[in-house]
Order: sequence, then structure tokens, then C-alpha cells
Amino acid sequence: MRYLAKGVLICCAVAVFAVWLLLSSALFSSVRTAFVENLITKKLGQDVIIEDEVRLGLGRQLQVSATGLVLPGLPHADVNLAAIDKLEFAVSARDLWNSKLSLSNLSVSGVHLNLITGKDGVGNWQSSSQTDVEAGKPEKAPKLSVAGILTDHKIDLTDITILYQSDVNGLELDLKVPELHLTRDKEADVATAIGTGSLNGQKFDLNATFPVEDPFQVAVKFEQISIAAKEVPQESGLQVKTTIEIAELGQLLDILKLNRVLEGSGNIGATFKTVDGVARINDLSVLAELDGGQSLALTGQIGELGNAEDVSLTTRIRLYPEDAEPAPAASRYDLKLIAVDMVIDSVPEQIPQRQMVIKTNGFTLDTSGEGPPPIKFSELSRTPEGALRVGSINLRIGNPADPFIILDGSVDDALQLQGISAEGLMDVPASSLISPELLGPDDQLGRFSGDFHLNGDINQLSLTNLDGQTSETDVWNLNVHGTVKNVLKFENLDLAIDVEVPSGADLLDALSLEPVETGQVRFEIGLVSEGADWNATASVEVADSVLKIVADLDDATSDPVLQGSIESDLIKIDQIRTIVQAAAQLRKLGGSEPEEQESKQEDEGDQGALRDVTLKPIGRSILLSGMDMDVDIDLRQIEGAKGISSLQSELTLNKNELKAGPLEFEYGGAHFDVSGQMDLSNDAHLLMLTGKAGGWQLDDILHTLNFKKGASGTIYADFSVTGGTDSPKHFASTMSGNATVSMRDGSIETQLLDLAGLGVLPWVFTKEKQKVAPIVCLRAPISISNGSISTKQTTLETDHVQVVVFGGVNVAGKVLDLNLQPRKIGEPLSKSPWPVTLKGPLTKPKIKVKDGPKRLKRSNGADKMPAKRKLCVPDILQLQ
Repeated sequence: MRYLAKGVLICCAVAVFAVWLLLSSALFSSVRTAFVENLITKKLGQDVIIEDEVRLGLGRQLQVSATGLVLPGLPHADVNLAAIDKLEFAVSARDLWNSKLSLSNLSVSGVHLNLITGKDGVGNWQSSSQTDVEAGKPEKAPKLSVAGILTDHKIDLTDITILYQSDVNGLELDLKVPELHLTRDKEADVATAIGTGSLNGQKFDLNATFPVEDPFQVAVKFEQISIAAKEVPQESGLQVKTTIEIAELGQLLDILKLNRVLEGSGNIGATFKTVDGVARINDLSVLAELDGGQSLALTGQIGELGNAEDVSLTTRIRLYPEDAEPAPAASRYDLKLIAVDMVIDSVPEQIPQRQMVIKTNGFTLDTSGEGPPPIKFSELSRTPEGALRVGSINLRIGNPADPFIILDGSVDDALQLQGISAEGLMDVPASSLISPELLGPDDQLGRFSGDFHLNGDINQLSLTNLDGQTSETDVWNLNVHGTVKNVLKFENLDLAIDVEVPSGADLLDALSLEPVETGQVRFEIGLVSEGADWNATASVEVADSVLKIVADLDDATSDPVLQGSIESDLIKIDQIRTIVQAAAQLRKLGGSEPEEQESKQEDEGDQGALRDVTLKPIGRSILLSGMDMDVDIDLRQIEGAKGISSLQSELTLNKNELKAGPLEFEYGGAHFDVSGQMDLSNDAHLLMLTGKAGGWQLDDILHTLNFKKGASGTIYADFSVTGGTDSPKHFASTMSGNATVSMRDGSIETQLLDLAGLGVLPWVFTKEKQKVAPIVCLRAPISISNGSISTKQTTLETDHVQVVVFGGVNVAGKVLDLNLQPRKIGEPLSKSPWPVTLKGPLTKPKIKVKDGPKRLKRSNGADKMPAKRKLCVPDILQLQ
């Protein structure tokens, strides 16, 4: 029995010694290491190498302690995926026997995780989803169960460092967590995580709860940023609602290691959902408001992640707050971008719908329809200097299916809009360069297309290599070449524009206007500026007539003056006449006057892509620019059928007024002398015209106007009128002043009298109705007030009858009210036999002939005609 006891003791001692050797002896270190490596590898699904020692302790549970753990990266990776300085935990022997791993008393110290991606896009790590995809297996949604890993104990994690670094996008995230405590409340069956740390030097607090049955919640709070994520219960898959409140955008830039160039606030909301390996983002809402008043708002959803055809987003970018928008711009120098709205609605296997609205204080461009999104960008990265770079950006402006401008390029600093570089293509119907109303499928003017390059920043954007020309037409040829070093301010440019029209008649016909045969027409324009110095040259050729224009401007002075000249060695009057007629036809392209267009838009709504236009025509913008102007006009030879003449004049402009003339011209016995002046010191900007003319033949004027009915006489006139300058109609409707028109030695065809409604009084013009009725003289002194013309002494005389006209014409209302009283010459007190009234619309007035009025009397009793009677002065005013 004693020997048996000794044997048992010896066996126990041997067993204890063997266990000691297995658990602690260096002889069995490799066995312990392999055991623990295999245990952890199976749980993590990742190879684990233990470079230092492993210790095992016996008790109610197996105590495991390992140091120097390494998780290697992918093959050929230079950096290990992770390293753990020390790992301690307890595990139940029964769980090990049943192939379960329920950890307790877990303590991890010195965790160093490295997620590194090189320039070639190859990293030292690979997600399990990537592995499944490469193996052709469907991606499985992760099953998160922190509470299931823990038993009734806690986990202590200390000195955790996670480094994410990508040479592809430049993003670098350095996460440090000195302490992280994970505990499980056995009664409530809830796991909690509490810790503090820093991300790229920005400190935060972490608090999370992971109930077994209920949704989990995670909250991360930085000094200026709060992040909250809450699980939304789902029958399958995972759905997490996330909100981010940003009190100061600067801290977000610090976290991302971007230059702190923006200050403001914002918030982000989104719901992340994954089912059967398909991830989606719903209820996306992003709002950023900068201290300078700019803002960005984005709402919508991103369907299946990675599928560009499943996106619905609405974006609004505002450069000014709605209550502080810049005033409407009349000049292009005052033009400012206010907002950009973009909408993209894309559903898989359907044609995407999109809209883009560019709003400025001078116009709004609204384009919508079927087509790709108005803007696409990719290859976002952080530069070593801390800038956000957009490596690829595509911007499409215009009709979605047929944009008129396409830009492809990159932005080196997207937050400050610096380092812009883009290649541009333009392709528009050439008719849109003349008038938007001409757009249509039967456009005969061809297309205007070309290319250009943009580079620079938000302060100076340069346009170079501009090369555009018309195509698909024989009606005209337009070429534009040059550069603009500062597009935003239209500075430092060198542009050449060449327009050639083989036949003016063909061009007008293509524009659906009445053809006017002008012959060949050519315009050559050169515009060069450097700094504050501007130079412009232009050459206009119409058949044999050539007009050359030169202008120079030094804008560096406090009172810049535009010096220029308009010269010609030969201008033929007949060619001027055809050009005037062609210009009259081209004016019809404008359609209704501005007031009528505005009324029409109110009735029918805004039409077309371009609306809310407040920019004034370029010519009017120059008048209101504050620039002084001094232009000499020298037309050395004006040639016509009745001889040769010349014309010299001067045009001056300063901040207070515009002066033109005197413009003196004599030709074929006729002459005119006209001067113009505009007061620019007040908002009315009224134009005053004064002058006189004489010797012009009425039949020549009617012939020039293509008026077939005949009338003749020598016309004389003098006038002084003032009116508004918004448009010719505005000038006519606001005109005030006086004028006198007279004619002598005239005649008129009786058919023209019939057309005028005066054929009812043939005896007024001739005793017997003949083909031509003589007119001895005509004198019409008129007064004009706000576009209404009135007269009391207009007189027309034949060889034996005097007709006195009084009444008025309302130009704006297009109505007249006139009384005509014919009497025999020298008998003003006699009864007018057949007085006539004309009332109603100008185009079709009502004409009435009534019994003559009672005999007239002078208030002073005068009743005798003078010995020498004056022509075309009412006889009743000549009585003595």
C-alpha cells in the first residue's frame, strides 16, 4: 500500500511537472504558441503570429497571456496589418471542447492597426466582402453581436492606435484610444463601450450600448462635432440612422487634415441600409452654411451603392443669402453668380431626368430634360499640402440631351476653387447667337462650334486657345479666335472676330425676313487689352463701301477717356440705303417691345431657358459706365447719283452727358444739321435731339421707303425733342418738345387721297378730279408732350383752298383725333362747307363729313386780309 501511495505521488508529481513544462517551460513554448495562434486565428479569420512568449494558467478557466502578436498584411505588403503588445483573456475549457470562444477578463494593451494603400491601389489589407467577391461568392451582411462575444466580465483595451493611410486619395486618419472599456450587464443583457481618444489630434468621447435584443446606439462627441448612430429594427439586414451636427466646419477640416479655409456650421443626416449584401443610403440630407453667407443644401437618396444609375439628388448652392442678394445688374461688369440648383433623378433601366438652374443678378438659365447629370466628379483626394483635389470633373451646361458647353477637367483645390484646368467644347445652333427665337429644327444658319481651355482660380480664370466657327451652312461664315486672361473681369484679352455674308438677301431669307439685296458684307473686329489699356479695330465692308473704326482706352486713370475714330474713303449712298433696309428687317428679330414681352410673359409664363434678364444692351451699358468718350467721324467721300459729298462730326461722352454733332451733311441740294445730347447725371437719361433739314425731295424719300403711291414736294423741318432711351418705342412714347415741318411746290396722286379718306373732298385739291392734285405748301407746327402730338395751326394750301388742321395724335395709344376745316383762300370768316373729322385708331380711323360750322369772328374785330398774304399761315390769324 505504501508503494502504491508513493507511485501515485510520483505520478502526480510527474503530471504536475509535465503540466508545468507544458504551461511554463521554454521547451514547450512553440506548442503553447501554436495552440494560441490557432485559437485566435479561427476566431478572427485572420492569420496571427506570436513573436514573443505565451503563458497559460490553470484554474476554473484557462488563463491565456500572449505578448508580441502580429497580424501580417496581404502578400507582398511591406507593413503588417496589426500588432498587439499584450493580450490576456480567460476561456472556458468546456467552450474550447465545444469549439466555442466566449471570452472573459479580456485585456488588450498596445493595439496598433495599420490600413495602408499604395499608389497602385494595392493595400496591406482586404475586407471579407472583397474576398467573397473575388471568390465569386455573394457578400454576406455582417452579424454584429458584441454582447454575444462577452460573458459576464468586462474587456479593457488600452493604448489603441489605428492608422489609415492611402496614397491613392491622400486620406490619412490617425485614431488613438488610450482606454476603451467594454462591459456587459448580465441582468440587462446589454453591452456598453466607453472610451476617450483622438482622431488626427482632435479629442472625442465615445459612448455606445449594444443590447442583445434591442437596437444598438453609438454616440461620438468632439468639441464642435456630434455623431449619433442608432440601429433601426429590421426583419432582415441592417439599417442604421446617422446624424452629424457640426457647430464649426473648421474642426471637420482639421479632422480630415485639410487646410482650414472654411468657417461655418452644418449638419448631415442619412439612413444606411444593407440587405442581402446590397447597401443603400436613404433620407440623405446635407446642409452647410458658411460665415460669409454661402450655403450648400443636398437632399435625396443614393440607391444601390456603386450603381450610378440609381441616384436621386437635389442640390442648391447659394453664394449669397436669399435676403442679401446683389441688386439686379444692368452692366456686365456688375454681373454676379447668385445660386446654382441641380436635380438628378435616375432610376435603373430608365432614362435619367435632370435639371440645372444657374441664377445670376442679370439673368437666369434654366435647362431641364432627359440626359446625364449636369455635373459629375470623381477621383477626390487630399494633396500633401492639405487641399481637397477633384481629379475628374464633367460639367454640362444647356439642354441635357444637347448641351451647348461641356467642360472636362480637374480642380486642385476644390474648397478655394484654385488650380482649375478644363478643356471645353461648345456647340450651339448658330441662330441662337442672333436671337433665341430662331431656334428650330429647320435652322438654316448652321451650327457654331469650337473648343477652348480654361485654367486659373476663382479670382482669375483664363480662357485660351479659343477657336470657334460656323458649319453646316452657306448663308454666312463666323470665325472667332483668341484668348482672355481673366474671363471673370473680361481683362487682358486678344480676340479676332470675322463675319462674312456672301448675300444679305439669303441671310434675311434664312431668318424668315423680307430679303434685301445688299451684296457681299464682311465684318472684321479685333479687340486687344493689356492691363488698363484697350484697343479695338473694326472694318465693315458692304460691296464697294468700307468703314474703318479704331478705338483706344486707358482705364488706369481716374477719368478714363475712350479715343476713337470712324473713317471711310468711300461710302455709296445706295449701299447705305440697302443696309438701312436690312437693319430694319433685322430689328424685327427682337419681336415685341420690352413692355409687351413682359406683359406676354405674365400672361403665358416664362418661356425658354433664358429668363429674368435685366442686363441692358451693350451700347446702353457703355453710356452708363462713367467712361468719357471722344470719337471723330470722317467720311471723306460719300458718293451717290446726285453727286459727291463728305461728312465730318464728333461724338463725346463724359460722366454727365453724351454729345453728338453737330452732324452736317449736304447732298444734291439738300442738307441736314443734327445735334444730340443725353443727360447722364440723373436716372431719367433723357435724349435731346435738335436740328434742321431742308431741300429733301418727298418723292425720293417715298421711293427709298418703297412706297409706290406718288407724292412730291420739297421738305423742310426743324425740331427740338426730348425722350427716354430704353427703346425706339420708349423714345416715341415719352417724347416732348416741338417741331415744324413744311413743304412747298408739291403734288399728290389722288389715289393716295382716296387711301387717306380725303377723296370725299376732291374739290379741295383740284376743281376737277385728276390723276395728280397740286399742293402749293404745307406747314405743320406741332407740340409734343409725353408722346402725344398736338397742333392748332397746321395748314395745307392748294391753288384756291386753305385747309386748317387742329387736334392731336396719341402715339402710345395709337389713336388720333383731328379736325380739318377747308375754306377758300382769303375768306377765313366764311362758313367751311364740308369740315372733316378723323377719330379712332391710327390704322383705321373713322372719317366723317358734316355741315360746316358757323361763321368765325376774330375777338378783336379784325376782318380784312393784308395786302401781301403769307402762304401756309391760317388766314384768320392774318386778318387786320
